[in-house]
Amino acid sequence: MLASSSANVNEIENTAILNPTHSHLRTLWKICLPLMLSAFSGTLMMFFQRIILATYNTQSMLAATTVWSTIVLFLFSAMSIAMIAEVFVGQYNGAKKWEQVGKPVWQMIWFSIMSSFIMIPIGLFGHSFLIPPELALEGEPYFKWMMIFSPFFPLTSALSAFFIGRGQVKTVTYSVIFSNILNLVLVYLLVFGVAGIPPLGAKGAAIATGLAEASIAIGLFCIFLNSDNRKRFHTHKFHFNKKLFIKCIKISTPNTLGHAASMAAWALIMYMMAKRGIAHITVMSIGLSLWAFFSFITEGLQKGVTAIAANYIGAKKEKQIAEVLTTGLQLQFVLALILAIPLVFSPHLLVDFFLSSNDGSSENIRELVETSCRWLWLAFLFDGMAWVIDGVLTAAGDTRFIMFMHSIGTWLFCICPVYWFVIKMEGAPTMTLQLVTIFSFILFASYFVRYKRKNWDNCLLINH
Repeated sequence: MLASSSANVNEIENTAILNPTHSHLRTLWKICLPLMLSAFSGTLMMFFQRIILATYNTQSMLAATTVWSTIVLFLFSAMSIAMIAEVFVGQYNGAKKWEQVGKPVWQMIWFSIMSSFIMIPIGLFGHSFLIPPELALEGEPYFKWMMIFSPFFPLTSALSAFFIGRGQVKTVTYSVIFSNILNLVLVYLLVFGVAGIPPLGAKGAAIATGLAEASIAIGLFCIFLNSDNRKRFHTHKFHFNKKLFIKCIKISTPNTLGHAASMAAWALIMYMMAKRGIAHITVMSIGLSLWAFFSFITEGLQKGVTAIAANYIGAKKEKQIAEVLTTGLQLQFVLALILAIPLVFSPHLLVDFFLSSNDGSSENIRELVETSCRWLWLAFLFDGMAWVIDGVLTAAGDTRFIMFMHSIGTWLFCICPVYWFVIKMEGAPTMTLQLVTIFSFILFASYFVRYKRKNWDNCLLINH
């Protein structure tokens, strides 16, 4: 009787993400809000880190900002692969096969360990090839130390998947916020020096970020291995499962390659805008900076939809996915309406952070940026809705289509039009974001058509 009671308690706790007494909106918001706060915390942390480095030395800030665009390709790729564990955890949780939940997490932990044999040598020996000579003084040590600590980033993603896939996102949120606060303190101390430690500049910022990431990974790992999780989810079974490992890599790699190709495309757009002149690069730089700042909304929403959809797939309740998707799209629309206040109706409030209101020579650029903010809002709306559908497709393992749209699609429907209309035809500075908006709509429409055709249906990744 006691064993039966315990099992019922476990079932209630572990399927709370699918609680029928809760509306889809309440469940989705309960999961997405902490994830948004986590992403927003990270965005603010990077923003303040840049301010600290700029206060210390402008060259340090420029080096760290520029080199980061190279580092993020390595980190994002590894983290994206490791995060696929969320899908498997969600499907196992939905299927009530809780003794299997720890297995995919361990496979991605092993992946994180393996990544060190690639990432660390690149950090130690690849900086001379990847860092521009003019940024070598501050950029090379920043790159080196970030790459030395790089395996902790996918490790954190793998461990976070254990909690997010089961809807226990507060554990991740609290850990991320604590880590970011620790990071900020360490950045200040190590950049300027403290208690016998000389000022380290950009190198100190990299070490601080690495130590903070290591702290969150260790903290989540300890929770992952606590007695309760060992008993319920068998998290102590760390054995390498070749079949499951390959399946995780197979499902995650297309998604990762697609988004990496998309990031490369944005880098190329920035390069083309720099060639067109100060107005073009200013408009696009501010536009992408604002997009990156508000990206915590789409990131949290996509992860939340992925977690819930994966649980429904595991529970063989695919009919509920349509309701989750509709709720996600509605929530994205409401959040976009809120963002319309600064982006559409009062863009000058945001532009003031980037352009001096007293600089008369930039009045034309200011007008161009404010106009672009309105196009940016439309792009954010369509892109966010595409990411909601992306969450469903990812939960079902339909990642090849995602790879196609973020690689071939980005270059075909975004890069080519930008090159032709803005570079060859010498289009206006606002035209680039107009074309990005059109591409965002195409991305959303293609994802929606893919969803309606149900090519992703019956994509159960686990064995019942």
